Amino acid sequence: MLISRIGVAVMTGGQSSRMGTDKAGLMFNARETFLQKICGRMSFFPERYLSVNAERSYEVQDFVPVVDEISGAGPAGGILSVLRRSEAEAVLFLACDMPCFTRDEAYRLISIYSGEDVLIPAVSGRWQPLASLYSKRVLPFFEESINSGEFRLRDIIRKTAYREVPVPWEYTFNYLNVNTPEEYRSLINNPHNRQ
Repeated sequence: MLISRIGVAVMTGGQSSRMGTDKAGLMFNARETFLQKICGRMSFFPERYLSVNAERSYEVQDFVPVVDEISGAGPAGGILSVLRRSEAEAVLFLACDMPCFTRDEAYRLISIYSGEDVLIPAVSGRWQPLASLYSKRVLPFFEESINSGEFRLRDIIRKTAYREVPVPWEYTFNYLNVNTPEEYRSLINNPHNRQ
């Protein structure tokens, strides 16, 4: 799939309940927040979005903010809103609390994407729905599920023509998810993670 047909969206609308503070604003290094780091790495996409909720707004140069059209629907609502807005054939959605996700890994996923409804990486069998490619063809599934009060991404994805792809061990660091103060301390105390 040509990169020109794919967009990217960084998800920032989470509650950050386990962290106790807004994860998008956490410092990744001395100069950049989590959000700035991941957006900087994804700046090569022709279409770039920030998925935001109505309570919290962010601005990143060259990233278009898209406010959740349906409040309280979690990531599913953000995915729905961005896909409705995007002109790309598919969008790579990335959680802002995965600051180690690299440009190379984005290119790798694009290189193996062959037009399925959802391309979902799996780390040791565990799905990574907020580091996945979603085709615009999934819109009806998201609309129907959200309208019926079903917001769980795994359940929505299972209704689609998805493909699960195992992540090779050497690429698993990209999927480090920072949810708690302990995980954040571990990240900032390990210089290898913060390149």
